[in-house]
Amino acid sequence: KLSPCPVLEPVSLMEFPILFMVLCGVAFLAGVPLNCYVLFVAGFRVERTASAVWFWSWAVADFIFIIFLPLRFISIFIKELDTTKVVSSTVTSFHMFSSSFLLTALSVDRCILVARPEWARYHSMPLLAFKMVMGMWSLSVGFSLRYGDLWEYLHSPASSSMNVGLDEGRVKAAVVIEFLVGFLIPLALILIPTFSIVLAVKLRRNRLIQSTKPLKILLGLIPTFFLCWLPYHVFSLLQISISTIYPLPFLVTESNFAWVMEYFNSCLNPIFYLTMEEEFLRYRQCARNFQTTDNSGIHLAGTIGSP
Repeated sequence: KLSPCPVLEPVSLMEFPILFMVLCGVAFLAGVPLNCYVLFVAGFRVERTASAVWFWSWAVADFIFIIFLPLRFISIFIKELDTTKVVSSTVTSFHMFSSSFLLTALSVDRCILVARPEWARYHSMPLLAFKMVMGMWSLSVGFSLRYGDLWEYLHSPASSSMNVGLDEGRVKAAVVIEFLVGFLIPLALILIPTFSIVLAVKLRRNRLIQSTKPLKILLGLIPTFFLCWLPYHVFSLLQISISTIYPLPFLVTESNFAWVMEYFNSCLNPIFYLTMEEEFLRYRQCARNFQTTDNSGIHLAGTIGSP
């Protein structure tokens, strides 16, 4: 007979309410305006390219994730709101899948741009990128609706031992699938072509490769994404493998701080876009030149009109 899954309560989290609230507040106040600015620039100010579509869609996913941060915050301190927990977990799962899929697509697109620039110039179209984004979002919604809410069963009391065993098995399957599809497989698909192209440039094996400059932004996005999401997967795997046998309440606390890192990942992404992506840099330079020209004209007009 299966024994009930232990209910792990994040009691020790309440020992750090000020630190926790400060981290959530910083992530929310920084992430919302930064992603809104990226959405504005990518949607209305830069050229409609495939890269602009990738960054716009990623900013949408980050914005949706950040805007639901208060919901996650409420679900931790008010444990009776089951619907809030399920919605928050589903949104987190959607963000993880969509971000990993978009990062994989962006990495492949950049590798093709570096390895086959002529081919990419004629085939990398915004409409094709938009269709791919819609497909990846559809997959993310499917995965999140199927597995996103199962995480809550691990911490919820069940009515019978049979339901407990079923829920526990489904949760374990969900955690493994999230780890494989949302983390490990995208990591392999990203690192293998990226490192192979960089290595080819270093060894001068491919004369078609002129520069790895389009890969520059990946040096910020790739390690940040996987480092920020690594604790989430580590503690998820620990909870389904260890805490069901030996209750470890600290894992719940650590998991809650782990997803704070996920929100900071959504704050760092727009910073990388604005400081490392060529299209955003060109826009900033044009805006700076326009402002300088405008200020010089005003100053000159005042000088000519003065007695």
